[in-house]
Amino acid sequence: MKAAVLHAPGDLRVEAVPDPAPGPGEVVLEIGAALSCGTDVKSVARGHPSIAGYPSRLGHEFAGVVRAVGESIADVAPGDRVFCGNSAPCGVCRPCRRGRESLCEDLEYLLGGFAEQVLVPERIAAKNLHRVPDGLDLRVAALAEPLGCVVHALDRVDVAEGDRAVVLGAGSLGLMHCALLASSGAQVIVLDPHPERLSAAVRFGAAGTARAERGPTDVERVPGGADLVVEAVGRPEAWELAVAMAAPGGTVSLFGGCARDSTFTIPTARVHYDEVTLTATYHHAPRHLARALETLAAGEWPWAELLGPEIPLEQLPDALAGRLHQPPPAKYTVLP
Repeated sequence: MKAAVLHAPGDLRVEAVPDPAPGPGEVVLEIGAALSCGTDVKSVARGHPSIAGYPSRLGHEFAGVVRAVGESIADVAPGDRVFCGNSAPCGVCRPCRRGRESLCEDLEYLLGGFAEQVLVPERIAAKNLHRVPDGLDLRVAALAEPLGCVVHALDRVDVAEGDRAVVLGAGSLGLMHCALLASSGAQVIVLDPHPERLSAAVRFGAAGTARAERGPTDVERVPGGADLVVEAVGRPEAWELAVAMAAPGGTVSLFGGCARDSTFTIPTARVHYDEVTLTATYHHAPRHLARALETLAAGEWPWAELLGPEIPLEQLPDALAGRLHQPPPAKYTVLP
């Protein structure tokens, strides 16, 4: 079969690899669709902490059809349409026992969605393999991975009917936040420097939009502040703007991932005297992915708009290197 293999930063190749065969408790999944994201771009350009060594497979947002199962597999059978989570917690460490599975001390990751097939290891097959609801396109089902991260983030905050929410950034994750907040009854304002993204935000439930200037002027666009501010950009300066936009007693969800060695500064008065709460989340747990699939299947929002151009596996190296489209889209849909 063919698979995308990263041999070193900047060296991604689509090449022939052995067909997988399932052992006890394992599942072989034939990929129906795999989505790219900014993490894949960064992984190819300069590596990523989830890559234990080279050569490494890539692709963590994928869905497909069960091709083969090993012994002791009873929940799925060949021919079943499934979405596969890209990790599985151990279930026994202290974070897992406290319901914080994304912080599992032995979190098992799975990469390899950019391929014709992928071998799903035993723990992930047991804990994080989900049937795709009837009628849900496999391409859209693959969005459950990033949407699960958003479900996780919004689980950590309280949103009431009529609350004023601000989302910084209208990429795919910002639009997902916008949609789920709008579904909860919040009045959502989205800030982004790109007009086409602001137009998309309206289709995903934004009550208002504003052209972001990435500076103090953006704070002035939210007079009185917001009950909830979601930072979905991933830059320290955007984290600082998000804190400045919160109303007294408000909450800031620092969702966008910054470089590990980066820092940001907040005025102590915001936290102490204004009682602004800061929260953040990483990754997801199996329950978040299950809810994400239910949300996608409900079809309340135009999720397919987030899929990006469809490409064959052979074009993936050029796509992730930014050579296929200008400007590069936020996502590609790879159809092996």
